[in-house]
Amino acid sequence: MVSPKTILVTGCAGFIGSNFVKQFSQRFPKAKIIGIDDLSTGRKDALDPAITFYKGSILDEKLIEKIFTKHKPEYVFHFAALPRVFDTIEHPRHTSEVNIIGTVALLEASKNHRVKRFVYSSSSLVYGNDTKLPMKESENAFDPKYPYSVQKYVGEPFCKIFSELFGLDTVCLRYFTVFGPGQYGDSPYSTVICAWLESLYFPKNKKAFITGDGNQSRDFCHVNNVVWANILATASKRRFVGEVFNVGSGSPIRLNEVKKFVEKYTGKQLVLARLPKRIGDVRHTCADIAKAKRLLGYKPITDFGAGLKQTIEWFKARRA
Repeated sequence: MVSPKTILVTGCAGFIGSNFVKQFSQRFPKAKIIGIDDLSTGRKDALDPAITFYKGSILDEKLIEKIFTKHKPEYVFHFAALPRVFDTIEHPRHTSEVNIIGTVALLEASKNHRVKRFVYSSSSLVYGNDTKLPMKESENAFDPKYPYSVQKYVGEPFCKIFSELFGLDTVCLRYFTVFGPGQYGDSPYSTVICAWLESLYFPKNKKAFITGDGNQSRDFCHVNNVVWANILATASKRRFVGEVFNVGSGSPIRLNEVKKFVEKYTGKQLVLARLPKRIGDVRHTCADIAKAKRLLGYKPITDFGAGLKQTIEWFKARRA
């Protein structure tokens, strides 16, 4: 496996970004990690003390140029985004600027400074309500239901174009429903798992609810699996040209079943308010991870049960 000298992590104070930095630094202790985050959704207390941190926006052209010129990152891991689906509905222009223009700005800087590989964080929401399960990269159509879905998808063809036109090696990872330690349940973009745990351990912060009948299912993917997929994308000797890979567990679980698991492992009763189904809400998701297995060597390293137990322990240890 390659041992990078310097990497740049955008969104380094966010849920996925901070978990990635922690695990990457453990695996590659000699690597220098540069991070950028505007702390609009990330948390300062999630920052790894060993990171060289810049507070700012990926839209700040001068700051981005300064970072690339000074540190010369070999690899770029682009986690930064405004991830709340309903914020993109309320503020489509601003969120598009960050999620689309910000991605293009990073691609351009990576091209100009001869980055070895650009790893882009996409989302399973690009599939929308496509009913063909499991969802395959080559067969399921792009079917956006929210501006966020479009914003994440647009980054994928931009990665491909930068590979084809400029020779920048890019790879796109489509994450399914990510959960795990470090995801605060009172955040507007937390998964149902962490929202429910927040209501159990910090009831003043969150009231638990469920939309619809609870029979909708999700491919819950522990954050360890997402981190591992990013590391594998770094290590691969393949030349990527914006190649797209699903990153999930491949095993969907209905929300009513998730409730039973949460109650079993916490020993607490979860009382849920019933709310109507949200417009555009996806009924089922399930990742076909055969391509990632074949070409990246990916397989989930933390299953749902173990991941839920880890997440519960993190909530128990939290002070606030």
